[in-house]
Amino acid sequence: MNTIPFLSPLLVAVSLIVAGAGAGDETTTCPGAPSMTVESACRNVSHTQAMYDACKGALAGVPNPMSDHDATVYALAAARGAMASADATVVAANERVTYNGSLSGEEKGAYEGCVEAYAAAEHAMGAVLNKLGAFSFGGGLADDYMSGLLAVESCRDRVIKLPASPLYAMVLVDRNKVGLALFLGKLLGI
Repeated sequence: MNTIPFLSPLLVAVSLIVAGAGAGDETTTCPGAPSMTVESACRNVSHTQAMYDACKGALAGVPNPMSDHDATVYALAAARGAMASADATVVAANERVTYNGSLSGEEKGAYEGCVEAYAAAEHAMGAVLNKLGAFSFGGGLADDYMSGLLAVESCRDRVIKLPASPLYAMVLVDRNKVGLALFLGKLLGI
């Protein structure tokens, strides 16, 4: 089954959502959202040095990181980063299925399952971006984050069973990025 044509419209739609959510983020002011520096945001959501480092990396593109920003800026940046990472994993999974004729049936099934799981993850994270962009922190935002995280974890559960899957490391990175996005979203009281 060739899954690239199926996902192309989804990836285009998700890319448009991601691009739209990024406009003007550095001046975002959401009533009731806390303001803090990148340092404060990362300290608030990190319980380990590795998580703190990942947070600082995810927020490296925020302008004026020493200045206070609405926490929505950080939540948007992390969600966009998670989406970009997930997009790269979907492309890699599709390439493995489409161009690697030596995949076992188990590998092919796992990668196709991951493509389906990532479609659900990207849908959920697209909803997160829309709600963050509209300052709609209720209405299932926490559920959308969790749906995205659980979808990525379902892919992880598939590839962990494979011998030395090249996608395993990518999926772990995606899981950590979606988890970080969730933690930064919690700064908004979700």
